Amino acid sequence: MPRPIALALAAAAAAASMLVALPTAHAEPIGGPLLSGTDVIVDPGPSADPLPDVPVSAWVLADLDTGAILAAKAPHVPRPPASVLKTLTTLTLAQRMDPEVIYTTTYDDVAVEGSRVGLVEDATYSVRELFLCLMMQSGNDCASALAHANGGMELTVAQMNEEAQRLQAYDTVARNPSGLPAEGQVSSAYDLALIAREGLVRPDFYEYVNTRVIEDFPGYMPEQPGDPRSTMPIATQNPLFIQGYEGAMGVKTGWTTEAGRTFVGAAERDGTSLVVTMLNIESEIYPSASALLDWGFANIDSVTPVGYLVDPVETPAAVTPDSSSAGTPGPDASAPSGGDVDTTAAAAATPSPAASTNWGWVWTLVGAMAVGLVLIVAGLRSLRGPAPRQGGRRARTASDDAVEHDYARN
Repeated sequence: MPRPIALALAAAAAAASMLVALPTAHAEPIGGPLLSGTDVIVDPGPSADPLPDVPVSAWVLADLDTGAILAAKAPHVPRPPASVLKTLTTLTLAQRMDPEVIYTTTYDDVAVEGSRVGLVEDATYSVRELFLCLMMQSGNDCASALAHANGGMELTVAQMNEEAQRLQAYDTVARNPSGLPAEGQVSSAYDLALIAREGLVRPDFYEYVNTRVIEDFPGYMPEQPGDPRSTMPIATQNPLFIQGYEGAMGVKTGWTTEAGRTFVGAAERDGTSLVVTMLNIESEIYPSASALLDWGFANIDSVTPVGYLVDPVETPAAVTPDSSSAGTPGPDASAPSGGDVDTTAAAAATPSPAASTNWGWVWTLVGAMAVGLVLIVAGLRSLRGPAPRQGGRRARTASDDAVEHDYARN
């Protein structure tokens, strides 16, 4: 065989071998190859009831115990999460914060945009109380207070993104702890199911999302030392509890004009626990959530799973610096902007955005194809002999990303 032809064939073989050697971790959707696209995904048996048609853009219905996904629609399509992102906030911070720690609120906490439970400036609350009002009343003031008690907004958001990566929730990028609209802040129905599944096995998270009424939530501080502190009642906003859904066990509602209505719900009946996550619900939450849960309980033995909720990856080594070795804090990490806490800040974390995880293999593929193409062209050109000198041109491309940002109330 002539040497130039052999070179060309060897180049092609090298390129092919590089493609075969590429990592395949994200070559297909996390949870299974069927979990792609925007259509409804279900594999019913002959005895299964028809799947209800709900006015929801993206949803997942899964078995919390086994992780089996019974049905889904657009499970990996990233969308603005609104306040259901607070499930990630709670899961992240519950692992790092002592619930008995006492925090003193600031003006920045109580003056946040959007929904508020009514925290009082310069008042003291336990971390446990802040978690409860975060999940029951969707208080953005509570989200701010928890983030500052944890060491600041920058640190908290970094830890949230780190937790998303640990859960393999690669569609999720957090920009704030409240879920208020922020450029690039997204999650997916699949990721929210991962977060809920991990959270509900924790007794503290379970308490926060299952408490229905608190009659004596702390209010204004007493005017005189020794006087009793005023209190106020707060109640859950979860429609599964409000409507009395059998076996309901949380989890969280959300809404902004950008995201529409969003919801993460769970229920348990006869030893079976299901989670339903929904993004951009076009009508009321309860009819769609209850219809999907009812179908799941009635048909769990009549359908073949279309995918699975994956388990978290091994937890990276935690870094727990004290105040003297924590490095340079973010702009929100100092006590003046975040209030006073009687313990040191939680572990520092480095953010790892979901987008970089998903694109690494793509660039590797592009690089391999480019190398292979260069080698093949070199081999083929050697068959023709030297090419005549001539001017060339380089193609130029440009793209502009337009991002709409809606500062709607959460």
